[in-house]
Amino acid sequence: MLQRDDVHGSQEAHMTDEATPFHDRDLHDREFHERELHDRVTRLGEIAPIVDFLVESEQRYAAVIENASDMIQSVRPDGTFEFVNGAWRRALGWSDAELDEMIIWDLIPPAETPHCQREFGRAMEGHPIPFIETKFIAKDGREVPVEGSVTLRMVGDEVVATHGFFRDVTERLRAEELEERAARLEREERARYLEKMAALGKLAAGLAHELNNPAAAIQRAAGRLEETTARRDAAQRALVAEGVSAEGFLAIDALLQRSASFGEEAGTDPVARQELETRIESWLEGAGVTEAWRLAPVLADGGVTDRDLTALAEAVPSSSMSSAMGWITESLSGHEATRIVSHGTHRISDLVAAIKSYSHMDRATEHISDVHDGIEDTLVILGHRLRDVRIERDFDRELPPIPMFGNSLNQVWTNLLDNALDAIDDHGHIAIRTARDGDRLVVEIEDDGPGIPPDVLPRIFEPFYTSKPQGVGTGLGLDTVWRIVTEEHGGSVEATSAPGRTLFHVSLPLPAAPAGHEPVRR
Repeated sequence: MLQRDDVHGSQEAHMTDEATPFHDRDLHDREFHERELHDRVTRLGEIAPIVDFLVESEQRYAAVIENASDMIQSVRPDGTFEFVNGAWRRALGWSDAELDEMIIWDLIPPAETPHCQREFGRAMEGHPIPFIETKFIAKDGREVPVEGSVTLRMVGDEVVATHGFFRDVTERLRAEELEERAARLEREERARYLEKMAALGKLAAGLAHELNNPAAAIQRAAGRLEETTARRDAAQRALVAEGVSAEGFLAIDALLQRSASFGEEAGTDPVARQELETRIESWLEGAGVTEAWRLAPVLADGGVTDRDLTALAEAVPSSSMSSAMGWITESLSGHEATRIVSHGTHRISDLVAAIKSYSHMDRATEHISDVHDGIEDTLVILGHRLRDVRIERDFDRELPPIPMFGNSLNQVWTNLLDNALDAIDDHGHIAIRTARDGDRLVVEIEDDGPGIPPDVLPRIFEPFYTSKPQGVGTGLGLDTVWRIVTEEHGGSVEATSAPGRTLFHVSLPLPAAPAGHEPVRR
């Protein structure tokens, strides 16, 4: 039988044997945890630099985005803003707090919304946008034009945000607009220059014709004058050789002087002149004068009658009548040739004076002049087109001179008259009127052509608009009129038209009258 002590000892022994495994397990667990903790600490020590690097990288990334010169925005699928950068805020003026209460569509102008919504929908389907142009509404209400691209941030197959990179193109568009405007102005100036050169070419052709007529007449008259002088001198020598008395020479000279004076007076009735020529020719043939057929027209033009010839025959021997008639007719022909030369040179001088005044070659840019002078000069310049046109002048000659810039107003009258002549095809009636209307000088040019169609009339002063066939007009003639009258001279120009009557009404400011001086009125 076991004793108490034995039992007790046995129990202690048993307990000792049982406790040993538990102690070892605890120790083993503790060591395991210590090793695991040590491993974790070791791993944390290895991860810490990586974490620091990632934090630093993220900070660098955020700084790059924040300080980028382009506008950058991140927008969630529901249209709310995830973030925007500094350039975005500076360009549009919205704060982060304000953006928290807004969605992207609050910043898109209505005109741009459909286009942007289509592109946003494509982005939500997973398609990046390589290029897009649109506008944003700034806080001050401005519409800011931008261009850029949109990338996507994906989680798996889901788009969680769009990242937009935009650039404000306001200045570029303004520069392009200015460049285009400059190019357009350059094109218009070139076209106006070509129009001016074309008009100058037409005027030059007309002037060449106008100058050629008197020049050719002068040339022919000069040639005849040389021949006539030679024949007259031969007739005079014959009279001397034939022994004509002093009384005979005086009679011949008296008839010659009367005939020369008659030639400068009004012409004779054609029928009466023809009858006179026939009687003279018969008288000359009866008197035995040679070449009676050639001499009779000259004597008839000089107003010589058969009675004058009978009286002359009493002072001049019949044997000398041929020489006497030769002297008289050649002298009359010489007078006529001299008159033609004089008239032709005066015509050329008038044309040159008109050209000089028209082009305003010898005056300062700004001057005071009578508007009627410019109109008359223009009519001279266009004379080659006016032969079958009836020009009606209704001028108020009491109108004072007005300030003008070079010859530009002459260009106005030229263009308006040229249009009127085109309308009537150089055959018809043109009326030119000047008058005072309060403190304005009015010039009206009216033609009786077919008129301007009602759908064309509102556009006639537009640059490059023309109703003429292609290649005939540039559409700058009336635009030039409008610019010169309105921009250079502070006036106005209007047009009214109906079949058979087209009227251009030009109104120009009159110079202010001196203090205490009332302007003259019609």
